[in-house]
Amino acid sequence: QMVDPSLISLNVGGVLFSTTRCTLSSYGPSLLSQYIDGHTSISPSLHTLPDGTLFIDRDGAIFSILLNYLRSGRLILPDSFRDLSRLREEAAFYQLPALIHLIPSPSENGGGYITLGYRGTFAYGRDGQADVKFRKLQRILVHGKASLCREVFGETLNESRDPGDHDSADRYTTRLYLKHQCLEKACDAMSDKGFKLVSTCTSGANGLSSHQLMSSSLSPGGQNDTMNHHRNSGDLEEQRWAHYTEYVFYRDANTVIPNQMNNGIY
Repeated sequence: QMVDPSLISLNVGGVLFSTTRCTLSSYGPSLLSQYIDGHTSISPSLHTLPDGTLFIDRDGAIFSILLNYLRSGRLILPDSFRDLSRLREEAAFYQLPALIHLIPSPSENGGGYITLGYRGTFAYGRDGQADVKFRKLQRILVHGKASLCREVFGETLNESRDPGDHDSADRYTTRLYLKHQCLEKACDAMSDKGFKLVSTCTSGANGLSSHQLMSSSLSPGGQNDTMNHHRNSGDLEEQRWAHYTEYVFYRDANTVIPNQMNNGIY
């Protein structure tokens, strides 16, 4: 059976690949394009096996990313890919400077934890709409390394309670909060910067008992009037559903940040 001379088989670190010679030489002058041109002794890591397979003593898993780049001209990284330094090293070995330019650098602030916390309740509808409930947040608190918090939230971060030292990259704080009260917007900002939710906790606070203690000191008539006022306004129901919730997010130091990617990286 005739073998198509335009095809080539590769064994990279024990992982088998099949592609075309045209693909390997598409971004020259690279190490592989030189091999295709007949320079078979350009590196001690390249060996031609008896069956014609090209053996390369390098990382096979990373090579699959490089091969996809040679095929499409785009750098497509797997989800949660962290081995940027290995990818950059392999791209340098194969002499692919254009690919090296596309590889994003890790955030200068590195990785770490950020905790979002808020006190909230459910606001009940008025004017006969007692069955309508709306989430009601007082303030979204931000805890963590100050430099990370600034990177994620930027101008939406209120630092008035803890201005601190902007030159101190390792300073931690628990006194920051956001200028808005939209929890989903805050979570989107965390996701855009490569953070993942790793833990959450919540606690309830029944405001009814504290209200009863307060009203016990009133006269019977005043107590009834106060209770009726809270029932009519919905404040009593809101107190009953008061709660405090925290979300803990984490980002590895080598996580690829989507908005730092160049064109052609997904």
